[in-house]
Amino acid sequence: MPISRPQPNVLTVLATVNGRKLKLIVDTGWHRDGITVQSDSVSAPHLATEDVEVFGTSASGAKMLRFKKTRADRVALGNVELTQVPLFLGNIQGLEGHTFRTVGADGFVGVGFLNTCSAIVDLHNLRLYLRPPGKGHRAVIGPALQASGLSEVPLLPGCLVEVEINGFPGKMVVDTGAFLAGLDVRMAPLVRATGYRSRVGITDASGATMETKLARLHSFKIGGVNARAPDIRLQTFGFYSTSGGKIIGLLGMDILGPNGTIIDFGQQKLYFYKL
Repeated sequence: MPISRPQPNVLTVLATVNGRKLKLIVDTGWHRDGITVQSDSVSAPHLATEDVEVFGTSASGAKMLRFKKTRADRVALGNVELTQVPLFLGNIQGLEGHTFRTVGADGFVGVGFLNTCSAIVDLHNLRLYLRPPGKGHRAVIGPALQASGLSEVPLLPGCLVEVEINGFPGKMVVDTGAFLAGLDVRMAPLVRATGYRSRVGITDASGATMETKLARLHSFKIGGVNARAPDIRLQTFGFYSTSGGKIIGLLGMDILGPNGTIIDFGQQKLYFYKL
């Protein structure tokens, strides 16, 4: 099915959930099963729901509160139809900010759903491929992509990849929901990155707004392969502390898009053009 790009670094798909047509952001940094939408986007008075008091945390570390969990009777994306899909309803304050409000998105399809459906997210051709659970065979696309000049690196649990920034190793979240790649500011001295002032501000899913600085990179590698990378934003990420400093940032759309990235959730591989 086609992926739309209503803004340069925003990816959306059209879905029908319980008969309601919705626009969903394809967000590999959204770590939930199923689909998550604004409470008023889907009418589900006949569905049994359970409270999810602490839904999770956003990139800034802010808690996402007071969500409800249920199951959608029927979900259609392109020519794929699924039943009994986990569905989370809540107030996603980040969607009410200026950037997402202009997109008109109703919610997110995240990494849990994409893993379940052995998805292939093709940013080179703006296509999303899904294989319903228990149907068909997983596509093996690696040999053809490598023959076309793309590099292959492992996709680690949690949608992570190994990176090297200015020669310093770490892990980053592959995040198609992030407009810009980001490095935790506490890493800046270790990678010898000096920040300079920027007018770029970031609002995450919780609605938390953060000012950021930018830093120029001397080298950037994904899985040991040189890749193109613009100046990277520096900010504080909640996952840096909870991972003990092992997850150092987000691999956002300003890197994933220009490098022609293809994410294969069925084979847990990431493909991109090397520098």
